[in-house]
Amino acid sequence: MIIFIVMNMKNISVIGIGKLGLGFALLLEKIGYDVLGVDIIQSYVDSLNAKTFVSSEPGYNELLQESTNFRACTSIKEALDFSDIIFIIVQTPNSGGDKFYDHSILSNVLVKINEHRPSNKEIIIGCTVMPKYIDEVGTPLLSDCNNCYLSYNPEFVAQGDIITGFKKPDIILVGTKSPTLRKQLESIYKGMTITCEPKFCFLSPTEAEIVKIALNSFITTKISFANMVSDFCDTIGADKNKVLDSIGSDSRIGNKYFRPGYSFGGPCFPRDTKAFKQIMDQNNINSMLLEATTIYNNEHIKFQVMQLLSEPRDEYIFENVCYKENSSIPLIEESAKLKIAKEITKFGPKVVIYDNQEIIMEVKKEFGNIFEYRVKE
Repeated sequence: MIIFIVMNMKNISVIGIGKLGLGFALLLEKIGYDVLGVDIIQSYVDSLNAKTFVSSEPGYNELLQESTNFRACTSIKEALDFSDIIFIIVQTPNSGGDKFYDHSILSNVLVKINEHRPSNKEIIIGCTVMPKYIDEVGTPLLSDCNNCYLSYNPEFVAQGDIITGFKKPDIILVGTKSPTLRKQLESIYKGMTITCEPKFCFLSPTEAEIVKIALNSFITTKISFANMVSDFCDTIGADKNKVLDSIGSDSRIGNKYFRPGYSFGGPCFPRDTKAFKQIMDQNNINSMLLEATTIYNNEHIKFQVMQLLSEPRDEYIFENVCYKENSSIPLIEESAKLKIAKEITKFGPKVVIYDNQEIIMEVKKEFGNIFEYRVKE
């Protein structure tokens, strides 16, 4: 006997409505879904429901104010009752352990879902995990669920431009064993990405987990190689812009992420590269290429420091010090400019951070008084 399950596609639940999850939830609402978001902080939930929450992320405030079918709560049980499609977008920060990422928050969510013993649910993880997490950890944690599939659908977005990242992706990556999820996600994402035609990549969960961190690791390798060529050009007197533009014009290479610039930083690139190296080492695959990527990323910092010090001045001024150029949010994690600025202070000159008040406060939290600070009007 064949049993057909009719799933509720009008309603979608999103567990984890922080920096990434909130944007995803609001975009789902924008394209016609009734969306329930879940967070553990009651005051945050209340501010979303009252539409008093204010975000520095472009587009969030407008989407929230315009929404009519989005609400938030603190109950996982309510999210399970509300929808048959459950997205989970929670933090998986660095842990430094054998799994590299700290999966504890994600695993706790899965344990809580399992306690309610739901049936016929598509449960979709959107945060970064190590390969084999879904098969070896996540799925066993849902052992009491009936006819529920755990799948992987990570985002490829950058803070400061999250909405664009969701609406104009190059690929939609899905790792699943569900026989019905493909059509459901195609319907969701075709509504969200109407201005582009991303490639849908449907793989096994483990294959998709590999793609997520391998893709970012290749980008960092490309950046490090470009910076190495750039430094060589500066050393022998060649025009680095012309050289890299010419190399990148070959379709096998491409100009994206292949130009003179700073070392890579931010919350994803450095950690994904290290994570991929770690799992390579654990499986006896020589990871020297990834090791070299990280090593030269640091060498490029040293090279740029020496370039600046070769032209002595009374003070060195650094502005727009977020890890990403022209960022509208105060995110300084692994910022190349701040690494350079810190190194220059060791040689004695005055170093000035010239930025807006919010960003300066973040810099002060990490670096204290080693810099002088000037606030932009």
